[in-house]
Amino acid sequence: MKNKRAKIFIILAVALVIAVMPGIASAHELRVVGNYNFVVGFLNEPAYAGQQNGLDLTICDGVCKYVVKDGSRVLENPVLDAEKSLKAEVSMGSNAPLVLTIATRYGMPGKYAAYFLPSTVGAYTYHIYGELSGSKIDEKFTSGPKTFGEAQLLNAYPASVDADMMAIHTQIKDAKDSASTATYFGIAGIAFGVIALGVALTIILRKPKVVVKETEPEKVSSLKG
Repeated sequence: MKNKRAKIFIILAVALVIAVMPGIASAHELRVVGNYNFVVGFLNEPAYAGQQNGLDLTICDGVCKYVVKDGSRVLENPVLDAEKSLKAEVSMGSNAPLVLTIATRYGMPGKYAAYFLPSTVGAYTYHIYGELSGSKIDEKFTSGPKTFGEAQLLNAYPASVDADMMAIHTQIKDAKDSASTATYFGIAGIAFGVIALGVALTIILRKPKVVVKETEPEKVSSLKG
């Protein structure tokens, strides 16, 4: 009985430690890039449109491992000085990419940040390129359900003009997307109709004409016996 209680206590203790330990946010994307592990997401999550945020980038030499040093949990195998050889940019939809400045994070070796303000709700793409120790790096990370969170609309109270305009902008974007889809199907329908009409005309034109030979009415005299 005592052994069973001891096992339960150990399991609960381990679960508690895992829960409270700071680590890589679950809303980040982990990707193996050559000999490195890249962990990418928004610096502040959840991300909200209209609030300062940025690229949160962690680079490890192999699988990320953490150790406790001077009371802080830090990477055991960080990649240092990546800001000197890597570049980054962020893009959203059809907008031109914004070049970001990668900077180290104080007291956090292997972790980097690049600040900007996401002004619109939706999916954002980080493009990280350059080289690390002679290895070419060219990766794109896009926010989504299976990667990291998209920028959301933050409820404002009391309502402000900026919040209202942002909501209107979002509605316009959704309407444009719906209109684009409807236009696509409309064009496809017109094209199908034109093709069908052409086929029908071809069939009609190729159909042999039926010649009806008219016969003259018999004379009255021929009807007499």
